[in-house]
Amino acid sequence: MSKPKTGWIVLAALLFAFALAGCGGPKQNGAGGANAAKQEMTVKAFYADDSLDKLNEREISIRFASDDEKYRAALAALATAPDARLKPLASGLDIRSVKSENGNVVIDLSVKDEGRLGSPGEMLLIEAIRKTMFQFPEVKTFDLLVDGKPAESLMGHVDLQHPFKKDS
Repeated sequence: MSKPKTGWIVLAALLFAFALAGCGGPKQNGAGGANAAKQEMTVKAFYADDSLDKLNEREISIRFASDDEKYRAALAALATAPDARLKPLASGLDIRSVKSENGNVVIDLSVKDEGRLGSPGEMLLIEAIRKTMFQFPEVKTFDLLVDGKPAESLMGHVDLQHPFKKDS
């Protein structure tokens, strides 16, 4: 009688081992899912000076698992300045989505009421977004949408290009 019990024990142990092997380790899908391995990269981020006269460049580190996450992380960095002397121009923006295909990126933003800037601030913000996106060699164009739709302006002062194109 001991042989059938031993067989069942071995079979149960094997099934348990296979079940554990199937559950372990990070899973990745083609789009770089939530559990995909994160990469780290140093990028340039842009912030205004106190008087909104010019942009100041700082290097920051971002973590991402896909190109879309890379662009989102770089844009999100514009919302928090690394030191108190700099003004984060994008603190009033919500990044709804970032989607890229063949070097063309579509960025859908929402502007919070408390985040609206005057004309000089809006011009600097658009320039900060432009410099942020075009630092990536693979980005050829990007389009800014406001609440899912192409808009004439981000905050009512500066006309938006549809799309923004990288200078040759």
